Amino acid sequence: MSGRLDSKVKIWTLASDLGLPESDKPSRAILAFVIRRVRTIAKKFSCANLNDLLGSVAGAVDTVFEEIHTSDDLRKVQAKYVKKGETGFANLDADLSGSKDFGITIRRMHREGWEPQFVSVIDCRGEKIFRSYFTKWHELAHLLTLTAQMRLEFRRSHSQLANHDPEERLMDIIAGELGFLPDFLPSDMRDDVSFGAIERIRQEYCPTASRQAAMIGIVKALPKPCILLSAQLALRKSEASSLGQMILDVRLHEPVPVLRAVHVTVNEAAREEGIQLHKQWRVPKESVIASVFASGEYAEATEDLSWWTTSSGSRLDKCPVLVKARKGWEAVEALFIPKL
Repeated sequence: MSGRLDSKVKIWTLASDLGLPESDKPSRAILAFVIRRVRTIAKKFSCANLNDLLGSVAGAVDTVFEEIHTSDDLRKVQAKYVKKGETGFANLDADLSGSKDFGITIRRMHREGWEPQFVSVIDCRGEKIFRSYFTKWHELAHLLTLTAQMRLEFRRSHSQLANHDPEERLMDIIAGELGFLPDFLPSDMRDDVSFGAIERIRQEYCPTASRQAAMIGIVKALPKPCILLSAQLALRKSEASSLGQMILDVRLHEPVPVLRAVHVTVNEAAREEGIQLHKQWRVPKESVIASVFASGEYAEATEDLSWWTTSSGSRLDKCPVLVKARKGWEAVEALFIPKL
């Protein structure tokens, strides 16, 4: 979890409003609080899988999901609640008009006593369908951290345009953790970490989740050390920055992209063992990742993390790893399973 969040006043205030003990890592305290609450809900309702958990948590925080798959769906949902006197839905079409607007949760002001207090509208139109699972958990994350002060005026939208907001970023982190809570991963994932096993989990429990989101979420949830890496041709940050400032001049030497780790997810189990790997590092030429990038075929190999060098030139500590690599459109995805 990013330490930058812990420097934000908004995060400190939220932790305080939730009644959490003072901590120099309030974002982690909030995440732990939410996970404890969700596990209590899971136990109470005897949740057997992630789908059960999603529905049970929605019920526990008093919301109902309305999925929008077509523009006609949106008009029907809008009319349904406006007819019941819920003016907060009057601009629903505008609230979900952008390509980066994924969902909104609205507090109902004129409901029957037996009806849920909130409605979470999830936009599943077009490409947004692949984020709908994550969007649901994002909306639930807000409700799980809803304080008494916020409840009366609660209206929250989920848009990528608000990603600069520290609270929204924290809700994204919480959603990623809850959507793939380790408690509900099948036991065989403890023995077989593979692209196929991860995809089977996605298909069974969260088929609407994007493959990338599921891959990251499941790897993070694994109880055994694992690293997920995506490698493609890229420049170092300093090279990309200087290239952007270049004035056309034939004397300038334009940097050449090389195969680098552009995205890296190191799960908590790996961090606890002191295992690390960072993005922007150059892929070793002898790594199976380099050969798969060239051939386009799936391959596995036993390697060592000491092959990787830091930006300053120092090598990582020795750590044998099984590397499973496959070629995508322009990148190679790789799973690193340490042999501890």
